[in-house]
Amino acid sequence: MPQPVIFGDPSSIFVRGILIVLMEKGIPYRLAEESEQPAGDLGEQLPGETVIEHSGLLVRGAESILRYVDEALPGARLQPEALRQRARMNRALEIFFREAVPVLGGEILRRNLASAFTDEWISPDPFFAGDMFTLADAAVAPLFAYLMPLPEGEALIARASPLRSWWGRMLERDSMRGTKPENGVFAMLLPGA
Repeated sequence: MPQPVIFGDPSSIFVRGILIVLMEKGIPYRLAEESEQPAGDLGEQLPGETVIEHSGLLVRGAESILRYVDEALPGARLQPEALRQRARMNRALEIFFREAVPVLGGEILRRNLASAFTDEWISPDPFFAGDMFTLADAAVAPLFAYLMPLPEGEALIARASPLRSWWGRMLERDSMRGTKPENGVFAMLLPGA
């Protein structure tokens, strides 16, 4: 099987989420050099957009790439089959990509994380969709990796919130340790979706 090539900054929360999914599935990958450009028609590519090339196919955008990697590549399935859990995963992804990232990227210290992550999609289960690690966990974990070390990190999540125990489980995963970027917290503000 050809090795997927990821075009994007490895310190971007979007790219790291994709790398976590690839590691969870046991798929070797290559990060493109900064000067490399994906092959094919670049007319659709937005500046700083994350792209994956696999077997001649270019997939653009972090959320589309997460789903492609899970559906097209072998390894552990990261999207639940059960409708309730799949809906919870999809809601977590929707809030993350459409609400949390824009809000937190622009106003990281002015907004309380708890208001962006409502209890509507947080469960007492080990992961966002239930008992299994999913694409939602992989997408959201890099954001927390940048936020929690900040001095304000402890204040962002209530002590009793299920997010605290979820975050503890994320820190224990090999895929989180194996994708830790060399750049610091400001890398999350870089484009990369």
